[in-house]
Amino acid sequence: MPKSRLTAVWCEIQQLSDALQAFGPDVEILVPDKNHTDPVATAVEAQAILASSGLRYDTEVFRRLPNLEILVRTGIGTDNVVTEDATAAGVLFCNTPAGPTESTAEHTVALMLACAKRVPEGAAQLAEGRFAPRAVPMGRELMGKTLGLMGFGRIGQRVAHICQRGFGMRVVAHDPIMTEESMAATGLEVELASMDEVLTRADFLSLHAPSIPSTRHMINRETIAQMKDGAFLFNLARGPLVDGDALLDALDSGKLAGAGLDVFDPEPPPADSRLRNHPKLVATPHSATTTVEARERIEAMAVEEILRFFAGKEPHNPLNPEVLAQTAP
Repeated sequence: MPKSRLTAVWCEIQQLSDALQAFGPDVEILVPDKNHTDPVATAVEAQAILASSGLRYDTEVFRRLPNLEILVRTGIGTDNVVTEDATAAGVLFCNTPAGPTESTAEHTVALMLACAKRVPEGAAQLAEGRFAPRAVPMGRELMGKTLGLMGFGRIGQRVAHICQRGFGMRVVAHDPIMTEESMAATGLEVELASMDEVLTRADFLSLHAPSIPSTRHMINRETIAQMKDGAFLFNLARGPLVDGDALLDALDSGKLAGAGLDVFDPEPPPADSRLRNHPKLVATPHSATTTVEARERIEAMAVEEILRFFAGKEPHNPLNPEVLAQTAP
């Protein structure tokens, strides 16, 4: 149960939909002061926060926000919020895991097609005033190829569905918490396999795993060496999953034919990073969920979590539900 009435919500970044209107006129919407060096200076009065991925929420931040009762991450990622610190501060932490699914899955397939069909090279040639179709590097078809997925949650399943039904791709997936029974429940014809099997069989390898200590640099020189010569790699999950130097070396040597990235480590990547402009790499600025539909869905879900909490109802996606027990009457 909430300790107080909701009167102020702090938004880490500008919300792109009209979801905030659901709070009504009695709730003040607070935003960061762009002229202040302290990003959370304006959040002191807030009982709720709509958080993005730009700030780290830990004990130091929570102790400065005495009125905070709930923090909702607009998206699926949780790596910038220290859940244990939120729990210790009595702050309920939620996210909106279903919100980004469709946009991220579609963006994954968009990068797959852009790489395979050499779209950036062709577009660059035209922009330079040339028109030489045979000068564009030879592309590849997706039909009949093997798609390997590292992680088979909501987004991985949607990517599998699109690629299997749309392109006739064979799909093999590795997910340590997935069972044959839960796989059967998806209705997809996807083979569960070991990480080594997925690496060696995939023509297109797409990462959809969380960023945790055990997945850091899961794609490195050793795992890339296991991949097929001429395979493609895609990361739209979290930057730390891929060793960037190893990826660049693999692209330079031709071991990998191409790659697509929407996430980096660090973010943003340095201005002189070759991950920004390598000719075999299609990179976007963590914008997979930047669609009208996704932002409306994510922001509406986040607002609903806050409203449910202050109405005395359990939110849909609490990540530290023990806090609810602490505040129960």
